[in-house]
Amino acid sequence: MADRVGEQLGNYLLTRLLGQGGFAEVYLGEHVYLKTPAALKVLDTELSEQDAASFVQEAQTLARLSHPHIVRVLDFAVEDGTPFLVIEYAPHGTLRHHHPKGTRLPLETIVLYVQQIAAALQYAHNQRLIHRDVKPENLLLNERFDILLSDFGLGMFARHTLSQSIQQVAGTAYYIAPEQIQGKPRPASDQYALGIVVYEWLTGDCPFGGPLTQIVTQHLAAPPPSLRERVPTLSQALEEVVLRALAKEPKQRFASILDFATALQHAAQGTTAPRSTLLSTLAPRAEPTIPSLTPPADVMQDRTYFEAGILPTLVPLTPGLGPQDTVQKSAQVEQVWQVPTRPAALIGRTAEWTQLIAAWQRASAGRPQLLVLSGEVGIGKTHLAEELLTEVGRQGIVTAIARCYAVEGELAYTPVVAWLRTEALHPALDALDAVWLTEVARLLPDLLLERPSLPPP
Repeated sequence: MADRVGEQLGNYLLTRLLGQGGFAEVYLGEHVYLKTPAALKVLDTELSEQDAASFVQEAQTLARLSHPHIVRVLDFAVEDGTPFLVIEYAPHGTLRHHHPKGTRLPLETIVLYVQQIAAALQYAHNQRLIHRDVKPENLLLNERFDILLSDFGLGMFARHTLSQSIQQVAGTAYYIAPEQIQGKPRPASDQYALGIVVYEWLTGDCPFGGPLTQIVTQHLAAPPPSLRERVPTLSQALEEVVLRALAKEPKQRFASILDFATALQHAAQGTTAPRSTLLSTLAPRAEPTIPSLTPPADVMQDRTYFEAGILPTLVPLTPGLGPQDTVQKSAQVEQVWQVPTRPAALIGRTAEWTQLIAAWQRASAGRPQLLVLSGEVGIGKTHLAEELLTEVGRQGIVTAIARCYAVEGELAYTPVVAWLRTEALHPALDALDAVWLTEVARLLPDLLLERPSLPPP
């Protein structure tokens, strides 16, 4: 690749080479008028008119990603056939720079990192995007030492480039999921890659190594070496969580990347993860306030990370300090974890609210009701529905909620799984006879771990 330092792309003067990969170089740029910094990712290819139009569409998709732990795409252009992205500049570099290969991290720091990364990935998965290249080199630190996930959608861009090897396009070989090697990436592929990263942070080394072909073969067929053999001080629960994320079959991994993060947090603290393996509390990081529900808050909260730019964190980071400087003792962590969010006031919607209450009154009188709230994105449909559930909950009524998104994979029963994992339904679930629990275990396989005497379904 040619050295472009001193050149101008768009409104940015390239001042310094920050890094380079298989099909792109990243430069530090300065806006020629505003004098503000940005990072410019210059792709090593020239595009036809048809490919350029495709690039623009893909860049527009990336630019719509808005999350506090995803690098923002500020601009995109194709200049003289060369495409480039203008992205947010992260002054503290990558986690690979801060934690070189062979480094073992404290468990508390790993959990804190995973919370932030998982929140970003779950947001993207709900937008029907897969990262495809989760690795420490793509995890940046901003001026507050918050993690920013970079190179989102690079797999989409890579298919237009001249370099098409597994290592360069489909994800770095050390972290690539088996199904991604076979050309069938899905959201669970990002969970596998994050599991490899966690394994590396715990032991100081990735589970698979050697020549490229040997690494690929091990991803496809070889079980990861035991974590506890490498680090005997690790708990069995922690090893089980990581190895489940590294299952060869995507269906055998956690149902979502957030479920993995929650299970890891519980294993690190030595507590039992709830059946709802959803992060139960939020630490506000943006202006919007989020409606909270009375019961069952732990099931309802998953929406808020994505729609309001809020993430679950174990311990809030202190500006100017690295994560390892801010992790506190487990008792303090538990206190932060349990702080509820303030509910936002419901303004307007008088007519709709009256209809909702009337429907609830008919339902409580024994006439089942079905309500459909429709309308444009962002007008408050979810907030209105949550307010109704809050009102119902105040009356001692058990409520459950589930969401169904249009994403890749076989998720037909996902809403049912969410209902079954509602904390308020646990007493009824526990009262089921073994024959029915066996059937429920098809959707809640963790029941087989809680009740070893149950026959497999």
